[in-house]
Amino acid sequence: MKRSFVVLAVTALLCLSACVSIVGGPGGISPSQFEFLPIVPVRAPGPGGWKSARVVIHLLHVTEQGIRKNVFCPIEVQVPEVNYLGVVTDQFAQWEAARAADIAAERTLKHQELLSAELCQRFMAEMLEVLGEAVDGARVIKAL
Repeated sequence: MKRSFVVLAVTALLCLSACVSIVGGPGGISPSQFEFLPIVPVRAPGPGGWKSARVVIHLLHVTEQGIRKNVFCPIEVQVPEVNYLGVVTDQFAQWEAARAADIAAERTLKHQELLSAELCQRFMAEMLEVLGEAVDGARVIKAL
């Protein structure tokens, strides 16, 4: 049975703001939803330091029959302040995190048979795969 997917990815900065965006739609997930804050300072020349952004990804899958499946995935995206290629600017990290989240949400929701926890794990793995290609040393983990 062919099912159509309507994918909404909603991100909300924990306790700060919310934004609704349609994956693959105009604009996708806003890069501004990924507010990177320093967590480990750069201590010496060369690679080092870390910054982190916490967001809640809301995956919504709606079938042709109108069955809705809501999944909330609290994640933390971590990137180095400096990697072997140079400084990882906040703007670049935000842009790449948003792009990776859009792609990951679209890929993840193709697996409708997964349970909620499995969807979150799949989303994080997909996002890390995409983000890691653009930002060497990036991490995507479950936020506490």
